[in-house]
Amino acid sequence: MDLARFEVLEQRVKALTESFDRAQVENRQLRQQVDRLQHTVTAQQQTLDQVQRERDDLLQTRDALQRLRQEREVIQQKLRRMLATIEWLEQRTAMSDESHSD
Repeated sequence: MDLARFEVLEQRVKALTESFDRAQVENRQLRQQVDRLQHTVTAQQQTLDQVQRERDDLLQTRDALQRLRQEREVIQQKLRRMLATIEWLEQRTAMSDESHSD
């Protein structure tokens, strides 16, 4: 092989080696970026899961609060009716006492 061809071949090998080295560096950087992004995605997924659990808890609490409010309203209505009945009975008793005292 003559010297000129050898030098061309040597330059091509050198260029390929440099390209390979650059590709390795880029791949390393890309791998680091992928790792960081994967970490970010994992953290965000954990946050999303936590928010979803908290949301579910809040929905259950809201439903329980609504049931309690409805029960309270029913109890208040019953108490109002009982009070009205007691007042009516007191009036009737008072009238009955007055009529007996006459």
